[in-house]
Amino acid sequence: MSRRRQAARLISLAASAALLVALYRNLDVRLVGEVLLRANRFWLVISIGLIVPITVLRAIRFFWVAPAGALPGVGEALRLTLVASALNVFVPAKGGDLVKSYFVRRRSDTPTGVAIAIVVYERLCDLFGLIFCCLAGWLIGRPQVPGLPSSFWPLLALFGGACAVLVSSERAGGIWRLVAARVLPGGKLRRLRELADGWPDLLQLLGRRRPRIVLFSPLLWLAHLFQIWMFTVALEVDVSFTICASLAAIALMAGQIPFTFAGLGTRDVALVVLLSRYIGPESAAALGILTATRNLLPPLLGLPMMWPYFASVAEDVRRSRTDVEPG
Repeated sequence: MSRRRQAARLISLAASAALLVALYRNLDVRLVGEVLLRANRFWLVISIGLIVPITVLRAIRFFWVAPAGALPGVGEALRLTLVASALNVFVPAKGGDLVKSYFVRRRSDTPTGVAIAIVVYERLCDLFGLIFCCLAGWLIGRPQVPGLPSSFWPLLALFGGACAVLVSSERAGGIWRLVAARVLPGGKLRRLRELADGWPDLLQLLGRRRPRIVLFSPLLWLAHLFQIWMFTVALEVDVSFTICASLAAIALMAGQIPFTFAGLGTRDVALVVLLSRYIGPESAAALGILTATRNLLPPLLGLPMMWPYFASVAEDVRRSRTDVEPG
């Protein structure tokens, strides 16, 4: 398994490097640097610093999604969110988020399937919130993107609606459980079966919290997109908030595809292409660099907090090995 993870990490790094090389071969790197150097330092500090309240908001939502009593408070939810962010730097496809599931399961009587479902539930809430903001920006600003088919927007709305149903409907969760029980075999897909079993149970545990969590997610991503627009203010680029929010949301969704390292390359290329009618390519590339800084501060804050959690996992492994050893 470790070799597979190593190979996946190397592939994602290579893909990011290839995309960045292809992008910057067609750009004037000197001009990109000049755009960054001319940035308004006051607004640059403010915009980068917005990642702190955004991370706190993420932790609050995680605390709401976790079953009652599984976490002692928002402070622990924040620590686990930061530790997961640090692990995501080293683990492909944001697999570091599973540390949150592990400690929810360890510190409560939460079933394994429900603990795993928490991470997937947050991901689907993220997609719903991001798509909602993207479509709202499109309806207001009507951004023009060369080559983007008109069918993209209704298809995106359909996908967002599917996400909304999955995170809010117990009936849909029950159907998913029945389908998975018939289609998915055991063995290597055991975790996926556990997720299918735990999904409707999580929805039931959330109860009346579900509407609050679902409605909170677009507000959370509105804060993310406001931060990206603030980067354009710092770079002194003239683009409206609605257009920037709608197109940046598409770039962020492209960056979520588990193919590159932390979305690097995919997100940068998407920003340059999508914003080509509104800002110059060098300015869009500078915006991509600043957007990447959003993924630096939480891991840096999470690194010093990782040791107690790793020690706890190591202790659990040691105990499990001791329990299976013959007396």
